[in-house]
Amino acid sequence: MRYSTFNRTAGFTLVELVVVIVILGIVAAFAVPRFFDDRTFLERGYYEELVAGLKYAQKLAVASGCPVRVVIDAAGYTARQQAAQSGTCNTADATWPTAVALADGQLLTGSAPFGVTVAPAVTLTFDALGRTNLGADQSIAVGPFALTVRADSGFIQAP
Repeated sequence: MRYSTFNRTAGFTLVELVVVIVILGIVAAFAVPRFFDDRTFLERGYYEELVAGLKYAQKLAVASGCPVRVVIDAAGYTARQQAAQSGTCNTADATWPTAVALADGQLLTGSAPFGVTVAPAVTLTFDALGRTNLGADQSIAVGPFALTVRADSGFIQAP
């Protein structure tokens, strides 16, 4: 008489299946809500956009020798320059009529996505040396992310 070495059928026990279902339930309770809340991604994206915009404005001020003003508020940001006059900047012009354009022709402006908070509202000007007109360092928060504009050098510190 011959005995089979496979007396039992292959498969999972009921205890193993219940443990897997419990683990999936715990993971789902913590992970699934993150898939449906995109605010963190919007905040981080807008934060990176604002940092890049400020750095571009500073570099443009240094490269062109013309001051660049950046206005940041809850709705977004915009960058403008003084009007050109005979190949130089008209420093007497206080209206800042020239919008700053990027290399591809788009304007250096940005709108904060819905639900993204930006504080505080600030207006700063980069001069031809890259410095700002701020009296002290200025921190700007985009949701939980913060950047600091150094007053004396114009350096944008973004951790």
